[in-house]
Amino acid sequence: MSDRLPCINPRCRRTFKREHESQEIICGKCFRMLPEAARKEHRGYWREIRKWDRRIARTADELKIVRMRAIRDRISFNLGTHWDVHIKAYLLAPDKPAGLETFLDEIGL
Repeated sequence: MSDRLPCINPRCRRTFKREHESQEIICGKCFRMLPEAARKEHRGYWREIRKWDRRIARTADELKIVRMRAIRDRISFNLGTHWDVHIKAYLLAPDKPAGLETFLDEIGL
C-alpha cells in the first residue's frame, strides 16, 4: 500500500499523506469546483461535529456525554452520507462522450 493518498477526483493528480487506513480526501481546488450548496452543507456538518466535540470535552456528567456522543455520531453518519451522495457522486459521474448518442440527445431524438 502506498503512503500517498490521491484526491477522489479521477482527473486531479494531487496526493496527500495517508493518515488512516480507509481514508478518502478531496483537494481544495476540487472542493471549490463543487456546487455552493453542497460545500455549505458539508462545512455545516463539520461545524456541528466540532461543536459537539467541544461540548463533550467540557461536560463531566457521564449521562450527558453518552447523549452528546449519540448526537455527534448521528451527525457523522449524515456527513458520510453527504460525502457519498453529493461529493463523490458529483466528481465520479462520467462525462458523456462525444458521439452519435450525444448528438441525438442534443437534437431531441
